[in-house]
Amino acid sequence: MGGIRESDVIRILEDDSERVVDSLAVESPLSIEIIHQGKTYSLGITMRTPGQDDDLSIGFLYSEGIIESVAEIEEIGIDNNNISVKLNETVVFDEDLHRRQTITTSACGICGKESLTNLHQLHTITLNESFSISSDQISKNLELLNSIQPLFEITGGTHAAVAFDNAGNIVASREDVGRHNALDKLVGHMLKDEALDPANCIAHVSGRSSFELVQKAIRAGFPVLASVGAASSLAVDLAREHNFGLVSFLKPESMVIHSAPNRIT
Repeated sequence: MGGIRESDVIRILEDDSERVVDSLAVESPLSIEIIHQGKTYSLGITMRTPGQDDDLSIGFLYSEGIIESVAEIEEIGIDNNNISVKLNETVVFDEDLHRRQTITTSACGICGKESLTNLHQLHTITLNESFSISSDQISKNLELLNSIQPLFEITGGTHAAVAFDNAGNIVASREDVGRHNALDKLVGHMLKDEALDPANCIAHVSGRSSFELVQKAIRAGFPVLASVGAASSLAVDLAREHNFGLVSFLKPESMVIHSAPNRIT
């Protein structure tokens, strides 16, 4: 299975120790660049689990507001740990707005951004006001979420982002060592397949709900996001501003609803 590397380790259990082979989730750099109107622009380097890099780049460009649809991409070139995306001539690309000054780690969604002032302007999607889902179904989704993470099952070192419809069917799923990357990969995959509509889905993530994840989910058009971990203050503020359902501390028997309680029946 891709995305996994074996490593010799010493495992200590109580008073005993032994040398064993452990499985690690691969984390490696991906350089993303834009080709637009004959010029090449670097968007920096992100740390990710190799695989589905086209999904990652599409989801990232959409989350950043660089593209509004896959139709605005003419070509994607992948060469090892480098990916180049050629945009249509008609796309408006502002280099200063999208420049990043640092390497984006797998734990960071907006690292290197010079300003937060433009983030709220990315929410051009009107969320599906009629979407709702039962709390029982959200709990049932968690059981499936825990069972469809093959990389995590082997390594214990990846995050998952999964889209479910309101009947509990899995629409799409992605894993990555970075929680932001996992969601970008999910969004990119769903953008490529027009039959997969986030407007009629709930997104589940295996980590916490940060501002960046809520921003990405709203931008993609998900009406609800459920996370296994906690929600941050900015994430809650953003969710309430957009009537976006935000659920945290999701467990089989309990959950916390921070916003849009009308969406959780």
